[in-house]
Amino acid sequence: METIASFYNMVFYERSDPRVKDWLLMTSPKPLLIIISGYLFLIKFVLPKFMQNRKSYDLRNFIKWYNVLQIISNAVVTWGIMTSGWTTTYHFGCMLPDYSMNPEALRMLRFLWWTIILKLIELVETAFFLLRKKERQASFLHIYHHVSSLILIWAAVKFVGGGITSFSPMLNNAVHVVMYTYYLLSSEGSPTVKGLLIKYKKWITVMQMIQFTVMLVYSSQVFLPSCSAPLGITFMYFPNVIFVYYMFYKFFKRNYQYSVEKKKLN
Repeated sequence: METIASFYNMVFYERSDPRVKDWLLMTSPKPLLIIISGYLFLIKFVLPKFMQNRKSYDLRNFIKWYNVLQIISNAVVTWGIMTSGWTTTYHFGCMLPDYSMNPEALRMLRFLWWTIILKLIELVETAFFLLRKKERQASFLHIYHHVSSLILIWAAVKFVGGGITSFSPMLNNAVHVVMYTYYLLSSEGSPTVKGLLIKYKKWITVMQMIQFTVMLVYSSQVFLPSCSAPLGITFMYFPNVIFVYYMFYKFFKRNYQYSVEKKKLN
């Protein structure tokens, strides 16, 4: 037990970024584990039982404003990360995290922390699906992607808040601006707009897969002998992104390629 306790202290206190030790959700992994456990319990047991003998809820107006919130929030956080290094002192080579109290480095860290909040807010989407009786959309891909993204960004802020690690959240937040704009327009736009957007629905999935590819290619610099970036969360990051990419590819094949081939046969 003593060995486990000392290992826990070494990982989550001694080796973590001291600048975030007193920040909300960052003191230890316990708050995050409680949130994720609560989320999984809610969507697997509470909501399915609650909705068992009820009609689906009409959440269109609520979801519309949720999409607006996500568009604005993701745009602001993307801009914040971009202007905290990527448009000033950063380059696309091996950028090491800056652990100093430099105002720009702290600004980067704060906007990365706000990405954690965005990922927490995204968890409510599963509740939307279940309350609207769209259980198929609360798939393993959906749940795994939300939970793993939350864990990875939390680990990034806890241990390496800045440098090369900030590229993936910046790109992901930018993609989410496009994604939620699509959702908003496809649900609230005119019939003409909706008809046009449905033709390009598959490109949302393609855009996400391109995003994962760019992330993997750029982040692979950490394995170069000339790059001394910390490798701690790398061993979580790469297998996770590859696995999520594979699941998105399977989703794309099943929902778009297969349907196209079926139409040709008919």
